[in-house]
Amino acid sequence: MRPGEDDLKKQKRKLARSGKFAKARGQQGPIRDAEEADDHVHDSHRMMRGRDNEATLSADASQSEIAGDVRPGQVVAIRGPIAVVEPTVSADPTAESNASPALASAALVDCTLRKSTRVPHPRATALVVGDFVTYLAEGAPPFTMTAVSARRSRLARARGGDEQVVAANVDLGVIVASAVDPVFKPRLVDRYLLASAEGGLTPVLVLNKSDLLPAGHAASLLVPYARLEFPAVAVSVTSGEGLDRLRELLRGKTSVFAGQSGVGKSSLVNALVPDLEARVGEIQEHTGKGRHTTTASTLYRFPFGGSVVDTPGIRSFALGEPSESALQEFFPEIFEVAATCRFSDCRHSGDLGCAMPAALRSGLVHPDRLESYLVLAKGPSDR
Repeated sequence: MRPGEDDLKKQKRKLARSGKFAKARGQQGPIRDAEEADDHVHDSHRMMRGRDNEATLSADASQSEIAGDVRPGQVVAIRGPIAVVEPTVSADPTAESNASPALASAALVDCTLRKSTRVPHPRATALVVGDFVTYLAEGAPPFTMTAVSARRSRLARARGGDEQVVAANVDLGVIVASAVDPVFKPRLVDRYLLASAEGGLTPVLVLNKSDLLPAGHAASLLVPYARLEFPAVAVSVTSGEGLDRLRELLRGKTSVFAGQSGVGKSSLVNALVPDLEARVGEIQEHTGKGRHTTTASTLYRFPFGGSVVDTPGIRSFALGEPSESALQEFFPEIFEVAATCRFSDCRHSGDLGCAMPAALRSGLVHPDRLESYLVLAKGPSDR
């Protein structure tokens, strides 16, 4: 053993125990809490390694694609290193109908992502539910994915300097909140809604469990969003309130249901997909996961047309820095009042010449909306 080699090994072991050595090699260190553990599972290195891929394949891989049976599909579930893919007629997410891609008459197939798979989004999660892919259907499954298509839209949250994508190629960002148990959290809802708009989705706000509030109270929670140009609907799986309207909003679209744990996303999916158990059973054959308790995102087809990506609940949803245009579109009443403030650099916290106190007293601006705006306008480094 060379001089100092033993000391070097001891130092590496010490760093490994602390997690620093793993981070130095580009891996994750110790998992700090349940939410990070969930992220660690879904962003496992097998699925994330494609993020550094180059745009071209090796010569051997290219030849196998040219001569082989390469087929298109859409990812409907991911469990560890296995992606469950539903064969489609086209791998181009802009072809035919984006919302309801034409399906091939073939069963679900298991696929894996290899190091040479082409991934066109290096600063985001390499593969998520909703992605359109191609795979080489040769030999025994799991088949090898040959490419992941560019995303036309995505719901994503900030994770360090990268994007942690929740779902891709969806039309509607359906943000599910609950009237009670858990209580309505306007700041969290606003972050979800703004992230949907920033990712190219049309936001939809669904207030679930409306039957647990006195008559009219659910509607009052939605009043601050009345001026925004997206639907907001109160629903109840128990009473059936609002479900017909929600079906019409979802019909023919691809949607992602997102929100914190316990708001009833899975209950809504069960109400909207009557044959859900059969679909869960079909996916279970590939993933080994049984009953419908959402621990990972899964795509289901609606019987009335369209589809939904059901996602796990999370405790927090961090945003990157939203654009000025996105803030103006999402907080129009605040920007209208701000234009009447005495100073252009007003912080809207009651300073001399600020028009916000009067707007709050008159009801023109809701206090929850102002608080959300002030937090989001600070930027991620100041929140």
